[in-house]
Amino acid sequence: MRIKVNGTTYEISYLGEKAYVNHKEVFFRLNEDTIIIDGKIINVDFFDDCEPSLLIINGLAYITSKISTGGKLVKEIKIPISGKIMNIFVTAGTEVKEGSVLASVQAMKMENQIKSPRSGKIREIKVSNYQSVKAGDILITFE
Repeated sequence: MRIKVNGTTYEISYLGEKAYVNHKEVFFRLNEDTIIIDGKIINVDFFDDCEPSLLIINGLAYITSKISTGGKLVKEIKIPISGKIMNIFVTAGTEVKEGSVLASVQAMKMENQIKSPRSGKIREIKVSNYQSVKAGDILITFE
């Protein structure tokens, strides 16, 4: 997902308990209104009742907004983390909804779900169960 915060664009992705900002892994723990990232405590309030949203970090306000892809739809889903495919839950020709679980990948002894970022019809499955994969490998393509 790409977001814009106060005019700066960030690539944000997450898988299970791992998060990546601009393709750099960040270590974090979530508490009720606190995030600990790389050992730094950050107090956070987030108000997403509208677009753009308001994010308050350690008392400073930021305007955040999801970036539109200009009508372009995601054509392929890539593996976000190296590991082993444990289950593929769809087949070619399957119609999926945004948020549907497509597959699970085991990485660092944890099984993580890969969810669809869009609704659409699956064209091709590029991997198989129990296959070792690398981050960036193509998992699924859409029609």
